[in-house]
Amino acid sequence: MANDRPRDPPDTASSPSATGQRAIDVTRLPSPLHLYLRALLSARKSARAQPLPPLAFERRNIALDANDIARYARLCGFSDAHGVPPTWPHLLAFPLHMLLMTDRAFPFAMLGMVHLANRIRQHTALAAGDRLDLDVRCGPLYAHDKGQVFTVLTTARRDGDVVWSGESLYLRTGVRDALGPAYRAELSANPSLAKAATWQVPGDLGRQYARVSGDYNPIHLWPMTAKLFGFPRPIIHGMWSFARTLAAVLPVDASRVDLLVEFKTPLLLPGEATLWRDSQSNVFELRDAAGTVPHLRGRWQATPSASSSINMFATDPT
Repeated sequence: MANDRPRDPPDTASSPSATGQRAIDVTRLPSPLHLYLRALLSARKSARAQPLPPLAFERRNIALDANDIARYARLCGFSDAHGVPPTWPHLLAFPLHMLLMTDRAFPFAMLGMVHLANRIRQHTALAAGDRLDLDVRCGPLYAHDKGQVFTVLTTARRDGDVVWSGESLYLRTGVRDALGPAYRAELSANPSLAKAATWQVPGDLGRQYARVSGDYNPIHLWPMTAKLFGFPRPIIHGMWSFARTLAAVLPVDASRVDLLVEFKTPLLLPGEATLWRDSQSNVFELRDAAGTVPHLRGRWQATPSASSSINMFATDPT
């Protein structure tokens, strides 16, 4: 497990990345409780704009466990024919995300961050039994009218080849004079979408998802803990909403995909959500029961684009 700072921690080793930046090799993951204690301690950090440090963490030889994948797939609505859901490597990397964002060298407090968007590129089919090497590091900064946006980059390799990559954008509100080019949403409202499904979302879904994902953020678990952070009821994890939507719109043979999601408003638990989609353009939205307020917007493409960055989220600073 990695200590708060990458300085010869007991269960890590350092290795160079392709860019020369050295990654901390995490050989034993902390417990979810330990990670959230780290997150609570990070609340003392200042809210001033700062460059991100050269932090990087990696885990090697991670097995894609068939039983774990099956539990996750059932909870998110994927069929057996989908195989390994394209969002699964994100869950495997999430503890490394937390290690990075709760490291003392990381400038922003983790609790209260807003998950803005995610980009996933899966370059080939994954299968249960595969073994992946995961690398997580800091990415670009973007300026937002509500604070600072930062990026967490994830790369998954199998036998040395990149098979999956992800970029997660988070907003730290309250930061003045934010650094980087201006953030903008790539996906706009689409009036041509048609209602395709209605889903009842149970009150304990946040706890169910926490057990399969390891994401025990208190805003997802209980009414009391959600109210501590300003929510009237628990909210479901954005990555569950994304995965549930993908399970409904992705063809079962889509092994090479480029996925983009932008999170808009929380989905309260218990609740009702409606899926809206346009099969011709492969865009979709998850909305409230009335179909008027979006919880997320997304799109998928059958082949990952040639672009190597999520910079589609940023405007040209000139």
